[in-house]
Amino acid sequence: MSDAYTAERRKLMGDRASEEFRPGAPDGRPPVLPDYQVADENSIDVSALLGVGEPTVSKAGEEETDSNGALRGDTCHIDVIDRWGNMVAATPSGGWFQSSPVVPELGFSLSTRAQMFWLKEGLPSTLMGGKRPRTTLTPSMALKHGKPYLAWGTPGGDQQDQWSLSFLLRHLHHGYNLQEAIDAPSFHSEHPPSSFWPRLAKPNLLLVEGRMPKDSVEELKRRGHDVSVGEDWSEGRLSACSQETRNGMRYLRAGANPRGMQGYAAGR
Repeated sequence: MSDAYTAERRKLMGDRASEEFRPGAPDGRPPVLPDYQVADENSIDVSALLGVGEPTVSKAGEEETDSNGALRGDTCHIDVIDRWGNMVAATPSGGWFQSSPVVPELGFSLSTRAQMFWLKEGLPSTLMGGKRPRTTLTPSMALKHGKPYLAWGTPGGDQQDQWSLSFLLRHLHHGYNLQEAIDAPSFHSEHPPSSFWPRLAKPNLLLVEGRMPKDSVEELKRRGHDVSVGEDWSEGRLSACSQETRNGMRYLRAGANPRGMQGYAAGR
């Protein structure tokens, strides 16, 4: 997070999209990674397999069941501010509960986020005792003048960091209110290997919403991006809430994802 390291990484940004995979080396530590080309060429069809990949349901918010008739699970996100100003951002995720039953002696289920471990030796996320798996879950909070100001987040696997960052930049640097920042046409890249097995990678692929201005899409293509245009409301599941005191008055604000009617903002 240092300014010097950020400046070093910024030099990699040019006028043209890069098809290379160029992870950083903070403090001079070289990254230890599986083979990127293997991720690119992996063509395993996992769509019909149980308990594989990111837990997700229909974008229309409809309940779905698997081949055994069990209700599919999904990651969700919630942001809350109470009357005393306490703030919570939480992203519960456990869409594979059918394969992770509750252990009676413990009172909770074993998280299937352990699927993010690697069985290949010598990696930072190699499966072994005493380690925690990395995770895509990114509930986020921000302070303003040293006080809790903003809580936000989203479901979405590897898209969470991407959508959350876009939301924050729109709000802080472009003056969008919470709902405007959530509603704005969004995008995500599938260039890095997926966090979920079989960890596919799609080099240079950029997915954008259909509402993205055509001029922007054409400019991205001109710069070398492989752009795929999706439906008008297909990117993001964000929600957010904020609090601020001005002139002795306390203001609470909230916004929620309109995509698929899966999110709501409420106050009382």
